[in-house]
Amino acid sequence: MLREPVTIDPKRVEEIVAREEAEFRRRTPRSLEIHERAKATLPLGVSSSFQAVPPYPLFISHAEGSQIWDYDGNTYTDFHLAFGSLLVGHAHPLLVEALRDQLGKGNLYSLPCPDTVFLAEELVRRFAPLEQVRFCNSGTEATMDALRLARAHTGRDKIVKIEGSYHGHHDTVLMSTKPAVEAAGPADRPNTVPASKGIPADARQNTVIAPYNDPEALERILSEHKGEVAAVIMEAILMNVGIMLPDEGYLKNVREITRRHDVLLIFDEVKTGVTVAPGGVTELYPVEPDLICLAKSIGGGMPIGAFGGRRDIMSHINHSEVLHLGTFNGNPMSMRAGIVTLTQVLTSETHAHANGLSKQLASAYVGIIEEFDMPMHVAQVGAKGCAMFRHQRARN
Repeated sequence: MLREPVTIDPKRVEEIVAREEAEFRRRTPRSLEIHERAKATLPLGVSSSFQAVPPYPLFISHAEGSQIWDYDGNTYTDFHLAFGSLLVGHAHPLLVEALRDQLGKGNLYSLPCPDTVFLAEELVRRFAPLEQVRFCNSGTEATMDALRLARAHTGRDKIVKIEGSYHGHHDTVLMSTKPAVEAAGPADRPNTVPASKGIPADARQNTVIAPYNDPEALERILSEHKGEVAAVIMEAILMNVGIMLPDEGYLKNVREITRRHDVLLIFDEVKTGVTVAPGGVTELYPVEPDLICLAKSIGGGMPIGAFGGRRDIMSHINHSEVLHLGTFNGNPMSMRAGIVTLTQVLTSETHAHANGLSKQLASAYVGIIEEFDMPMHVAQVGAKGCAMFRHQRARN
């Protein structure tokens, strides 16, 4: 049953926003001061464009556990935790001890170290689709390398990605991440909309956009581009535009469709990784992609990325086919952090505790929404959750 629309007074909203901004400015003069200084040497005054929020970003001095302190000494409870990268929390004592120990032994070798083997074995143990894995330094690198590998394996150039998904800022996938409504195109046949200037035209031509939770549209797209598509890359649980969960049977249908068209399926688990379950999305849904991409929470807050999957696909990484290179790949600091994170901190008990807190918070949000009849709903899975401004569950 459709609800009656909630009346929102724009003037009242403006008053509340103005009041809160005035309080923000009163409490954070040093953040404003350092931001003004930063703009002289950093575009937008920050190192990643998403940090440049009005009226100016908070500058952080330190953090511990679930608490974070800004440059003015104000304390906040951190529910963001670097997009989930810090499921372990800030400055976890076990990680601090391990990283201090490793720093004393050297922070970069550019040669293999035993911890790369130990961490790879732990990832293969946790994530069912993994037979072999390679390390890199970010989610962007992980998806970039996985797509290159998919193209090498299939001999095809085109990629299908899901509208609204984010897979890093390399050219192939920086398309239709949050397209303007007037540019997005039909719901069942979205346009390919570059999210940035500077992306070559051929990148746009080789990336096809499909809607989430619409297997019929994916079937049509792969039929129209028969023999041209190397892979479908997707966030199995869409987390770039709030949180959108797959319809019942959707992921199974995607797997069947891609197999029927001899197209590889890549799950981008950079955000879901160990946050939705110890073994990620494939622990929650009985679907095995050909490759998966990991980053963020597997490193406990250190720069890290990984991609892997079927052995026959990974075998293309050799000296004559696919090059996978990086001075910082498998660096000992990130490898040590990953091992401690996955084997000592994120135990089964820790996962259960974090998931319980997530459910508790989601339940409290639902109570507030129902009490005040707010036009919102809550999506929650594992340690992740999101309140979205609409009554009905968002599907795509």
